[in-house]
Amino acid sequence: MNPVSRNALVHVCVATLLAAFTPGAVGAQSEVASSASGDHSVPVVTLIAAMAKKTGKKFVVDPRVNSNVTLIEESPASIDYAEFLAILQVNGYAAVEDAGLVRVVPDVMARQLASPIVTGKQTGAGSEYVSKVIAVHNIPAGLLVPILRPLLPQQAHLVAATCTNDLLIVDTASNVKRIETLVQSLDKGEPIQTPNCASLPSKSESKT
Repeated sequence: MNPVSRNALVHVCVATLLAAFTPGAVGAQSEVASSASGDHSVPVVTLIAAMAKKTGKKFVVDPRVNSNVTLIEESPASIDYAEFLAILQVNGYAAVEDAGLVRVVPDVMARQLASPIVTGKQTGAGSEYVSKVIAVHNIPAGLLVPILRPLLPQQAHLVAATCTNDLLIVDTASNVKRIETLVQSLDKGEPIQTPNCASLPSKSESKT
């Protein structure tokens, strides 16, 4: 091969490599790979709209709910409501249904909304936010709060009711069930006597 032909071949190879690694080419390759692998990045409002159409529920969406979500081997139309709640949870959102409306909000607001109150053996869907009062019989409920609170996400709520020796918790149904199981395991010993809060003086009485 003569020097002129060799130089021309080198130039063609260099040009081909540069074209392959330009931003546009890399982006196109990423889109092809994503499509081939079944990954879908869709706006969360698109997912909410698909769920509204599928379930017939009415949704009110907080303006701060505006990111994209990544679905693997799924499309918005194929997702059921339990999966929808789980996707919202992973992306930092929560859906709370009340009075015929499903409010989709940042999860930090979930404990302040009227989440369903579950009692007895009721549980709720896995990623659905619920409220529950857990009875504690044998140890002061207040002692359990510092033990259990680190197991909850920041947006959850856990507090002890001293007069009734109960725990009030607001979190996802699956986590509430887990905490309740732990409470039952820790609640050992002889039954304790709860304070008679009705006999405690009121603030106005204590000032006199």
